[in-house]
Amino acid sequence: MLNEFKKIAIFNKVVECGSFTKAGQLLSLPKSKVSEQITALETILNVRLLHRTTRKINLTTEGCTFYHYSNGLNKVAEDAFRSVNHLSSEVSGIIRISTTIDFGTFILNPLIARFSAQYPNVVFDVDLNDAIESPVEENLDLVLRIGEMKNSSLVGRVLAPFMLGMYASQGYLNKTPLITTPEDIQHHSWISLSRTSLPNDVVTLRDQRGEKQQIRTHPKHVCNSPLGVMSMVREGMGVGLIASFLAEEINDPSLVRLFPDFYMQGLSVNILYPSRKNMPPRVRLFIDYLIETIKA
Repeated sequence: MLNEFKKIAIFNKVVECGSFTKAGQLLSLPKSKVSEQITALETILNVRLLHRTTRKINLTTEGCTFYHYSNGLNKVAEDAFRSVNHLSSEVSGIIRISTTIDFGTFILNPLIARFSAQYPNVVFDVDLNDAIESPVEENLDLVLRIGEMKNSSLVGRVLAPFMLGMYASQGYLNKTPLITTPEDIQHHSWISLSRTSLPNDVVTLRDQRGEKQQIRTHPKHVCNSPLGVMSMVREGMGVGLIASFLAEEINDPSLVRLFPDFYMQGLSVNILYPSRKNMPPRVRLFIDYLIETIKA
């Protein structure tokens, strides 16, 4: 059917111009190609649409009837293209995003608020959960996740490093043996973050100078969410790694940073999407906004 629409559009342009040559110039087609398409349309319809002479063309009776019913198609197509371009230039439409509860609540949502103030015609549909989502299957524009992403069919990039520090609650420290050296951690309850793709029994910390300190742990509790780990640590259930952005946002005085000169790095916040091809301008603009804002 698309080929027929193309032939009809060429026919309408020939009628409007009154000339194969002028129609070809407007459509960037050679005169011979225009004539070929008109002949093919006449073959499909099994009627003659145009009387051709060396000086001019005239519509046949069938041609007049056909043009009467089809001459609006070109305008409809042009209006359709203009409407999409208009939307693109205005930056509007829906952006569907999935991210983890903690990152979405404390990092992404404030950024969305600022972006929305600048582009009020963009609507956000945000899915907060800690499951791994498929952008294609879930009809998502973007997925933001922490840790290693193994789906090679997605296009993605590192948005920011993800740093963690070691914490315990003051209540836990008050009732357990004193922690003075990293080696002491092996004698304490460890709360493991299961989604980090890192060994759960050995944690490698490093300081600003790059000095490493390996700590052996014995996981007693496991949680798949950084926010969940923090909650368990705050409740005095053990020692665990808490994301720096969470600790800063919560600012709970009962949380005690252990070995504050050291942190764990090796994870990252990743932004993933199905394809760069034909990406809506609003999505591309928001990706660029996230990259620039978080980098700053």
